Amino acid sequence: MTHPLVPLLAVHIADGVLARDWVIGGWVVAAGLMFWAAWRIRDEEIPRVALLTAAFFVASLVHVPMGPTSAHLLLNGLVGVVLGRRALLAIPIGLFLQAVLIGHGGLTSLGVNSCIMGLPALLAWGLFSCIRRLPWLRSPAFGTALVAGSTVIWVLSLVYSLTLLVANWGNTLEHPDIDLANHWTFAPLTLAAALLVGIMMAALQRRLRQTREFPLGLLIGEITVLATALLNCMALMWGGQENWDALAIAVFIVHLPIAVIEGVVLGFTLGFLVQVKPEMVHWREPEEAACVAESVS
Repeated sequence: MTHPLVPLLAVHIADGVLARDWVIGGWVVAAGLMFWAAWRIRDEEIPRVALLTAAFFVASLVHVPMGPTSAHLLLNGLVGVVLGRRALLAIPIGLFLQAVLIGHGGLTSLGVNSCIMGLPALLAWGLFSCIRRLPWLRSPAFGTALVAGSTVIWVLSLVYSLTLLVANWGNTLEHPDIDLANHWTFAPLTLAAALLVGIMMAALQRRLRQTREFPLGLLIGEITVLATALLNCMALMWGGQENWDALAIAVFIVHLPIAVIEGVVLGFTLGFLVQVKPEMVHWREPEEAACVAESVS
């Protein structure tokens, strides 16, 4: 028999968990985002939205064991990179299918869940749109810096969340004790250790000779999952009908390994798409971009 708390150990908040104001607010915000996403959508974009919606739904069927529970790939980073703002159409539809067909999440909480998954997808789109234009992206040193930075962010997130959970175990987090978490996370020894691990991972990536797009996908995939887990944590802590504070932090910790896996998956996927279908991610090589700019001028 499944423990009643196990379904909460995911970024799909179930029905009856959140206060009514949060449920209503989630629907209002999600409806506004969907309207913006659907604004002036072209017919040729609809098959791509449908394809990414299906991929987003199928990813929820592949579970990764995490102790007493399991988690699955989110893929909202990939959806955001490929679809841009149209991701705010694909994600709510995918979440609706998950709630109806496999019981992930709920219908009343669909609005909040759509915001939790959709807003990080927009973040992924924004990061990708900015970084892919940088001329340094072709530089191996820049790719090394992206891998090292991704590792440092992940290590510091792990230290902070674990320390915060231990420091506030058994207490309500209306006024959480963050002093211990700040002290240990930003201590010189912790920062030095995180940087050392980052350098080691960057060296490993250089030795494996991945595509130059892999570090970018790794960073975006990891940050997207961390942002999703953080929004989910905030919704449980601030909008829960009961005290889900400790569980909310546990949810974040559970998804830290998923952040690494998602980053690797997006890194390989982005490298593949750039090689075989670069227009799918609006990718242009610097020479091609220069030719396009000259033709427009």
